[in-house]
Amino acid sequence: MNDTVAPPEELPPLSLQQRGRAGALAPIVVLNTFLNIITLSIYRFWGKTKVRQYLWRQTYFMDEPLEYSGAGGELFKGFLAAFLLVLLPMAIVSNLAETYLDLESTAFAVFSVLSYIVVYLLIGMAIYRARRYRLSRTVWRGIRGGMSGSSRQYAVRYLLSWALTLITLGWTYPWMRLTLFGRLMEETTFGNRAFVFRAGLGPLYRIFAICWIASFLVLAVAMLGLEILGHSDTEFSLTWTAGFSFWQIGLLWLILLPVFMIWYKVREINHFAQATSFMGISFQMDATLWNLMRLVVPNLLIIICTLGFGMPFAQMRTFRYFCDHLTIQGELTPAWIEQTRAEAPTIGEGLADVFDLGAV
Repeated sequence: MNDTVAPPEELPPLSLQQRGRAGALAPIVVLNTFLNIITLSIYRFWGKTKVRQYLWRQTYFMDEPLEYSGAGGELFKGFLAAFLLVLLPMAIVSNLAETYLDLESTAFAVFSVLSYIVVYLLIGMAIYRARRYRLSRTVWRGIRGGMSGSSRQYAVRYLLSWALTLITLGWTYPWMRLTLFGRLMEETTFGNRAFVFRAGLGPLYRIFAICWIASFLVLAVAMLGLEILGHSDTEFSLTWTAGFSFWQIGLLWLILLPVFMIWYKVREINHFAQATSFMGISFQMDATLWNLMRLVVPNLLIIICTLGFGMPFAQMRTFRYFCDHLTIQGELTPAWIEQTRAEAPTIGEGLADVFDLGAV
């Protein structure tokens, strides 16, 4: 009688890899571009699906590829539903308001405020539903992802968070980002297991406070300088103030703000990754200002120089960035994960497409 116990199966390392290549993606992009042009962009739903299928199957976790099970028809039906049930009625109501209401009346002002509220609610709902759809179509070892919460509740949180951020001139932005991202992560599931997100605000505000104060100092100094020169009658000041106005100073501030914010974004990426866990495994990102700039700047150039048709290449670079800079620690036994019993959505992220939220 053989009493030898078989050794446990050795599991692959906990690593996430993106093995896609530009040369393999290029034919898909070229065909998508051609078909989008001749179909007046109707083909984009099927083209987006083909890009997702390629990116997903070239992404490996524990040496096994992901699978994207979505269909172009689902995205198309989602867009039609959002267009007919949301965008078209909103356009009709807006046109009627502009026709029958005095544009300077209180009634029109109230209508405008309500319109902004509705739009922000819809954007929040679109973000949540798009994430739920993509996760439900993401499969690994036969198990799919999902979202366990309510898109309506997230939409209300999204609206209130943005309102508070605008009222505080951006000071509560880190709180808003942590609140919204935390809600998404805590309601993200894979199979019958849920992710955990536990993060504090302190590490974010230590960086954000510097960025926030610096950005407003730049704006204040620029406006003060313009005001001083405006009260001077020298030839230099007259030439300078003739070439600049307050709205141009504001535009310059909006351009410089992302430069300040990318420093904060590095801290946010690393902090959010560290605060996330799944079945006891933890995550670490080693994002830096330099390597994030090396991602963002070339991506912008790719998108601009190709008039947007090169977006899939930028998306693949983003996939690879997070795979290359993410470290996963702990032990994971896939056999402990069972298939979710939650129903998957039957149509795609129509609202996200209507609002052009720019997801993969």
